[in-house]
Amino acid sequence: MSERKQELPRVLLVSHNVLSRNTNNGRTMGSYFAGWEKDRIAQLFFQAEVPTDPLCENYFRYTDQDALKSLLQRNRKGRRLGAADIEPQRPDSADTGALAGVYNYGRKRSPLIYLGRDGVWRLSGWKNSGMREWISEFDPEVLFFVSGDYAFPYRIVSEIAKEFKVPYVVCCYDDYYLFNRNQGRFLGNFRQKQFMKTAEPALEKAARILTLNDSMAEAYRERFQRECTVLHMAAAVPEDEGPEIEEKSGIAFLGGLGLGREMQLVEIAGALAEIKDPAVPKVIDVYSGEQDPGTLSRLTACPGIRFHGAVAGDQVAEIIRRSRAVIHTESFDPVMRGRVRYSLSTKIPESLGSGTCLLAYGPAEAASMEYLRRNEAAFTATSREELRPALEGILTDGAEYRRIRENARALARKNHDSRAIRQTVREVLAAAAGGERK
Repeated sequence: MSERKQELPRVLLVSHNVLSRNTNNGRTMGSYFAGWEKDRIAQLFFQAEVPTDPLCENYFRYTDQDALKSLLQRNRKGRRLGAADIEPQRPDSADTGALAGVYNYGRKRSPLIYLGRDGVWRLSGWKNSGMREWISEFDPEVLFFVSGDYAFPYRIVSEIAKEFKVPYVVCCYDDYYLFNRNQGRFLGNFRQKQFMKTAEPALEKAARILTLNDSMAEAYRERFQRECTVLHMAAAVPEDEGPEIEEKSGIAFLGGLGLGREMQLVEIAGALAEIKDPAVPKVIDVYSGEQDPGTLSRLTACPGIRFHGAVAGDQVAEIIRRSRAVIHTESFDPVMRGRVRYSLSTKIPESLGSGTCLLAYGPAEAASMEYLRRNEAAFTATSREELRPALEGILTDGAEYRRIRENARALARKNHDSRAIRQTVREVLAAAAGGERK
């Protein structure tokens, strides 16, 4: 392998979501590969989405619809996507067609949905001539697998790695292995055992496991006996701090509303209403591509919440910088608390270097809350009693706001520098490709 190939191996990115400037996962994946030569990256993805990030021009999409229809139509091969299919100006990469409601229902992630979807994919014709020809033409030197909580992508990655004799690196954004999100539900334990029967062998054969924080790396290193590397999410740190504090206005929430976050926003809106200071805003502006009717009805029923829908990726940074506060929240529900024990929201790094302070509300043991509180990089509240003082501080105390803002920007420069993170990704993938494949 030439020196250039060692620096930039041909990498096949495998993930549920497509590279996108408009979703948290899409932006995070894109940050790892910024500057990668376009002919040395390709993506296989499974969600009914449209690419919006031109850093890659070689895609193969095989969706749930393809998997289901292939049970009757074995010639269902999925679809190649190229430069002409990329829509940079599209505000939301998600499919809004006839199957949108089905996907929203599937997001409920009950044991039966997990088992049913994995069953369909197991029987489907995903391993077809169209996909195999596409992979063969690209001839990857290493796979970069963004893992999730369904079994079928682990099976797909394992089979691709075996057939094409290519190593793979697993990138974990969340804890899917040490916590059973369906604990106590009908078939919950059975479903988790079935998932781990597929996921554990795949993780044990990975060339490297990438995690978002030290505690996750330590836990996975012990569980899977594989080398783990901490890969913090990238964050831009502009030279200037944005508008003066006095010029900032409003409270914003941007991102996904899963894991009970909509009820946390309702609670924060209630605490805002209790503050009598007329200078304190009483409305939270929510920007999200959420489409679940139940979630949306709970939000719109609250007078302290204004729902705007999805916004394009290039608008996110501007919304953050002009806001007085950006909210990060995690649920206090016992099941959800375990779910976020090791996770770190993608919007935290996006906010740290922005010049706008975070209001973080959630249980103390959540990795995101512990990270922000330990580094004094946000106004934090780990109980309902702490929420109102945290709100008053972020909205009225200019001196404390400046102190927290400087801590946040220093943390972003230390742990979330995009160039250092990209270099780590390059080194890990080059080592995997050079050490495993002839």
